[in-house]
Amino acid sequence: MRHAVNVDRVSLWSGGIVIAVGVLLLLDAAGAVNVPAGWIAVALTAAVGGVLLVSGLANGRAERHD
Repeated sequence: MRHAVNVDRVSLWSGGIVIAVGVLLLLDAAGAVNVPAGWIAVALTAAVGGVLLVSGLANGRAERHD
């Protein structure tokens, strides 16, 4: 019998958020979209807030990794 695979949801969502910010920065550097520096700061702040939100929501579970 196989063991169940446990997924660390915080790491999964945090990685997705970092990838999304990276894609935004890549598109801006390539010239595909024009994102001013102020909006990049807003996107980075939202990314940090998203990571903190996901880690806070997972904080009450028994699968914490301190």
